[in-house]
Amino acid sequence: MLFEEEDKAYRRALDKAMEYLSLRDHSSGELYDKVRKKLEDDRAAAAAVARCVELGLINDEAFARHRAKYLLARHKSPAQIRAHLAEKGVDRQTAAQVLEELFEEESPADAVYQLLCRSYGRKLAAGKRQNVIAAMARRGFSLGDVKEALARWEEENPPEEDQPDWEPDF
Repeated sequence: MLFEEEDKAYRRALDKAMEYLSLRDHSSGELYDKVRKKLEDDRAAAAAVARCVELGLINDEAFARHRAKYLLARHKSPAQIRAHLAEKGVDRQTAAQVLEELFEEESPADAVYQLLCRSYGRKLAAGKRQNVIAAMARRGFSLGDVKEALARWEEENPPEEDQPDWEPDF
């Protein structure tokens, strides 16, 4: 009798895991948390997630890589990406490996530069450099990356010389 109840709980957990996976990819930690909260059975949830990993339906590294690329395209900082992956149940080692690979292709300073061009050009042109640096720091970018991107932006967008609004009468 006890075996049948455990088997039913396992099947329900596996069905729920498959349902979640049919909607979108999940990390093993995230899927375990969702199934456990829904069914309130730790052992069945763990067994269902283990079975999904065994079947190749869950790959934490591929999930982390895909998610990190998406977040980088949305101009998120390495710190924000790392925090998001941790929130989704990706372990620190996998997250660090994925971020290292990702930022070999594109540096964080490039991400800051793209963000400066897209969202902060007017503030920089108005001379609000410190405000922009503070905003980038709040977004989780390092000061070195921000300064590198600012130098690049200032090189490509030299300040315009002040032109008087009036012309002298000669």
